[in-house]
Amino acid sequence: MEKRLFITNFKIKHINSIKTFIKNIDSTASDRNDISKSKFMLSNLNEYHNQVSNSPISIKIVTNGIEDYTVNNKRYKIESNSYLIVNSSDDFEVNIKTNDMTSGICIYPPEKLITEVFNYRLKSEEKLLETEGFSHNEIKFTQKTNSLRATSTGLFLKEYLPDILKNGNDTLINFNSLYIKIAEHLVQDQLMIDNRLLNFKSSKKQTKEELYRRVSEAKDYIHDNYNKKIRIEELATIACLSKYHFLRSFRDFYKCTPYQYILKLKLEAAKHLLTKGFSFSQITEIIGFSDPKNLRRSINKFF
Repeated sequence: MEKRLFITNFKIKHINSIKTFIKNIDSTASDRNDISKSKFMLSNLNEYHNQVSNSPISIKIVTNGIEDYTVNNKRYKIESNSYLIVNSSDDFEVNIKTNDMTSGICIYPPEKLITEVFNYRLKSEEKLLETEGFSHNEIKFTQKTNSLRATSTGLFLKEYLPDILKNGNDTLINFNSLYIKIAEHLVQDQLMIDNRLLNFKSSKKQTKEELYRRVSEAKDYIHDNYNKKIRIEELATIACLSKYHFLRSFRDFYKCTPYQYILKLKLEAAKHLLTKGFSFSQITEIIGFSDPKNLRRSINKFF
């Protein structure tokens, strides 16, 4: 019998006075036909296992702890402040087993909405007006562990989710607007990936996507550690590639070297800190730059 991870309000038990639960806070979904299958699940668990066949599109986000996913026989370890996209019709398995609590969010955005946004981005506005409805082209998201800091979708979720977790209910949430924004960010990220894959010289899409997954893991590491000293050999090890292969692939995908990418992140952070009133000396320490004089010169040159 097919299992679907569509659980509404399901309190499990108490462990050391901390509630464990899985609950859907989108109580308005059943009232609107266009998002009747959407759900916004919150969970707090220390032990959980489930297998899902023929899954709808979903975003698996971990805010604290670790969740292990196996999607179409490929394993993904989702740690705090990261997420995974499961495509429509995928089979997946999730495992949680820890002494501490793992907190997660699982968003099921309306699949029809994502298709509409995808087709809208592919067609001109004039052509859309000449057609009835949208085509049935399906978007397939490149599966990888994503950092909330490193994608358009992740940054949007990182900004928006704290308010949801703080309130813990749907009284102040416009889910229709939320799902539209999520769909727009998801499609934007995937189209950007598709454009980057076109720049890569391998002829097989599967090879391109695997290389992208590896290189982007190193890129996510850069986002989390750009204020520290990062060696190219360290990034190549994370990507499971030789140093030369990593450098070439990184440049193919991101149109710059890892050093240039790190420098860009440092200077963007420095510019933001300047608007907050930090001095050049303070910022030099925070972002791990060489000295205040070089920082000032680099900011002026970069911007």
